[in-house]
Amino acid sequence: MADNTDTFDIDDEQLEIRQRLKAALYYTTLKISNELAEEKEVTLSRQVVASIAETTWSQCQQFAEDLEMFAKHAKRSTINADDVKLLTRRSHKLHNFISQKHEAYLEEKQESRRAKKPRTKKSSSVTVSTGLDVEEDSNMD
Repeated sequence: MADNTDTFDIDDEQLEIRQRLKAALYYTTLKISNELAEEKEVTLSRQVVASIAETTWSQCQQFAEDLEMFAKHAKRSTINADDVKLLTRRSHKLHNFISQKHEAYLEEKQESRRAKKPRTKKSSSVTVSTGLDVEEDSNMD
């Protein structure tokens, strides 16, 4: 007879992680709701805050499933920035924000790579002229 304790341990661990995430989401929702309620001079009941947190949780679950499906459709096992951009395509502000952050990340990564490249001394160089005028690629900065 097979021992199922490993399966139950994994399920218990996943359940605990899920409960912690939900508690953190509820706490964050409560804090944000209280700040906004104070700013707008209104009062929110605990039920409203709980509903907002539950709706947010459901939306995050849907996002996760969609991201997995986008990657799977592209025959990848890893979710990438293009998947996230695709997910945010209906919210122009969020899509623009994500796109800007991604561009900034790529620029930073490229600069970091340039800084790490070792500079080698050229002992001699040969210039070959083809007679063709070639424009510089603007992406090669």
